[in-house]
Amino acid sequence: MAGAGFCDSRPLLDLHQKVDDRRALFKPWQCTDEYADPRMVSLNLEAECRWDALHALVPTLLRREVEIALEKLDLIWDHTYAWEMFLDMMKSQGLYTFSTKDLPPNFTDDRRVILVDWLIKVHEMMQFQDETLFLAIHLLNRTLNLIKVPTANLQLLGMVCLFIAAKKEESLLPVVSDLCYVMDYNYSKQQLLRMERKVLSRLKFDLSFCSPLHFLLLFSSVARCSAKVTWMARYLLELSLLEGQCVVFQPVQLAEAALCLARLVLNESPTPEGEAAWCLVSSLHVGNESALLSIMHILATGAATAQRDSCATYIKFSSPEAMCISRHPGLVNASLLLGVHK
Repeated sequence: MAGAGFCDSRPLLDLHQKVDDRRALFKPWQCTDEYADPRMVSLNLEAECRWDALHALVPTLLRREVEIALEKLDLIWDHTYAWEMFLDMMKSQGLYTFSTKDLPPNFTDDRRVILVDWLIKVHEMMQFQDETLFLAIHLLNRTLNLIKVPTANLQLLGMVCLFIAAKKEESLLPVVSDLCYVMDYNYSKQQLLRMERKVLSRLKFDLSFCSPLHFLLLFSSVARCSAKVTWMARYLLELSLLEGQCVVFQPVQLAEAALCLARLVLNESPTPEGEAAWCLVSSLHVGNESALLSIMHILATGAATAQRDSCATYIKFSSPEAMCISRHPGLVNASLLLGVHK
């Protein structure tokens, strides 16, 4: 499935290459994360109790809207347990965050940008589902928290995580030799399969992940967002994959921030029905306003940088199919819409 004329992987994946510093200097918000510190387990239990309480307190209207949206998005096949499934999605959020200090020192921000941008290009070339990309980056983050990978093998690890994610999400898979071709034969088939076994073993074959894309589409549906707002939010959410700072935030928070920033940038004329629907979604707000604003600043900074550097995500979302959303002029100065971050 590898196509001729694909980018030259050698200069693209020079992980010692310097790239512009594109990180906003925000202090990370510490999410509940049982991987990082055993003391956080009690906080996870508190969050679980909070979502259990929501089951009794939530308005019937919101429950109905969530059920309809989940069914519309083909995330469920039977709406009988839709709300229970949604609560489980919310309660499991703490499992999908990391502490930045756990990332290995050889996986710097610069190298992360180069590797993830390359994976996005490969993902696009293979015509995989969007869920595959988000799962692949999540598996990459998890694996780097569990095993030491030399800088020379980071490209191999990234490809293996994409391959594993594809096995979970896709119906058609590329031949292993094609993956070696995409990596310019820097690694053999045997090395790829050996790395795959190592990754799956350390992950204990646990590939579970509640993608922020699912939350984004769910909230967008409940809030009656326009197609343009939804595409803008999807673009901003994919840019978050390039941002190492975003690993400390929960998927639902990333989705919420991307949607909020998209509405702010596009500034569409509000309608009474739309505003009422948005208020309904806002009742599901997770975390605090400071965390939400921090994510929005990171995404706004990343969007401005993406326009300047024409990264893979920028090119993908500049197509007519994506409403040319990445070229929207409002993204250049999106940070100014948020005011001064403290």
